[in-house]
Amino acid sequence: MVLERAGLGYRDVLVDRAGGGLDDPAFRRLNPQGLLPVLVDEHQGTALFETGAILLTLGERCHPERLAMATTRSALLAWLFFLSNTLHAELRLCFYTARFAPEPEAARALRGQVRLRLLKHLALLEAQADHGRGPWLLPEGESVLDPYLACLVRWLQLYPLDDPGPELPWERLPCLEALLKDLAAQPAIRRAASCEGITGRLFVAPDYPQLDLRAVTGRG
Repeated sequence: MVLERAGLGYRDVLVDRAGGGLDDPAFRRLNPQGLLPVLVDEHQGTALFETGAILLTLGERCHPERLAMATTRSALLAWLFFLSNTLHAELRLCFYTARFAPEPEAARALRGQVRLRLLKHLALLEAQADHGRGPWLLPEGESVLDPYLACLVRWLQLYPLDDPGPELPWERLPCLEALLKDLAAQPAIRRAASCEGITGRLFVAPDYPQLDLRAVTGRG
């Protein structure tokens, strides 16, 4: 989404996760953790992993004049780390609960507690977005934070498949709802979603994707 919105050329490289692609030695040289995403700069011959690091790098490339402002850079860094280290990290607890609480009853209890915390995190983000200058997280304008937040809110509502998140209290999140609806209406965001086989409602009460698994795994 960030690349599409910035008009930067890029090439998708599919990784066959089901077939062990994340453990392939060639991929591990790009990210020793064996996780997605990875951004490879073919001109500089560098590979970057960790979502926060990738987004900061793209933000510096897309909006250098904005990030040169000390107050904007400080706010962007603070909220980028919040999204990455707090909201995203705790969201993963909902997705992979069994890794931390193998017993079903304990897993349900842990997931319930985490979801309460996630709602508190969304309340903090709502307060941050309530600056009256537009549907963005930062009052200075659009940033890489907005699409990152949108992905996290989408996943929160859809996954895990066997116990998807509850309907969010949008009446208490009007600024976030406006941000997400504005983002979903942008042609660049729609193009990025379409490339992933995602259509319909993107971020507010989103629709499940109708995916061809061959496109996900890279298999014919």
